[in-house]
Amino acid sequence: MRYALVPVKNLTQAKARLSALLSPAERSALAAAMLDDVLTALRQASRVERIALVTADAHALALAMQWGFEVINEGPGRGETGAVELAVKVCLERGATSLVVIPGDIPLISAADVDCIMQHGERFDVVIVPSWDSRGTNAVLMRPPDALQLRFGSWSFFPHVKQAKRRGVSYKVVRLPRVALDVDTPADLARLALQAIGTKSYGVLQELGVLPRLQALYPFSPEVARGGRPMAGT
Repeated sequence: MRYALVPVKNLTQAKARLSALLSPAERSALAAAMLDDVLTALRQASRVERIALVTADAHALALAMQWGFEVINEGPGRGETGAVELAVKVCLERGATSLVVIPGDIPLISAADVDCIMQHGERFDVVIVPSWDSRGTNAVLMRPPDALQLRFGSWSFFPHVKQAKRRGVSYKVVRLPRVALDVDTPADLARLALQAIGTKSYGVLQELGVLPRLQALYPFSPEVARGGRPMAGT
């Protein structure tokens, strides 16, 4: 059974590094929208058979049940790495033969990206998709689901590669531009604004009036700041 797993942090406390630009309510709304974009891509992917969320967040739990996804309640105090370790065990117990882990803050990911990762996973034991700066890991597929012991953070990419080599599993590094962007900083948010037109996340940025604030910090196309399409060459 091909599983997709989305670890979700507390949405009401999400994205603290955006606090200079967004209020707590705005950060929560953006985090929920990004999660919606990720789940939409997973729902549309043809190679994913089951989708599970591991979280203790009430909104994420309700969303998972509303969409008919499997829910793994992580309980209090586990942290992201501990939550994923729990979820890997649960997915194995439920019959998972492969597992792709995608955080809920990769809003540009598409169904085609997910299927690309899954397709590589038919040939390799581990597929790793790095962040744009090659520091973090923005998606990882494992076959079987415990082929690696995952870690999270800004410097997780190279440790995952080293671990795959040490364990002797076949692995593939796949660079996917849409998956490379996770949103943690105002600069990340500016990158998102230039690429995310048509997503739920972009709609929230429009509704909250965030685009002009980003324009003041990181000048880009006036059309983007107004909520239109970017100019050619941007």
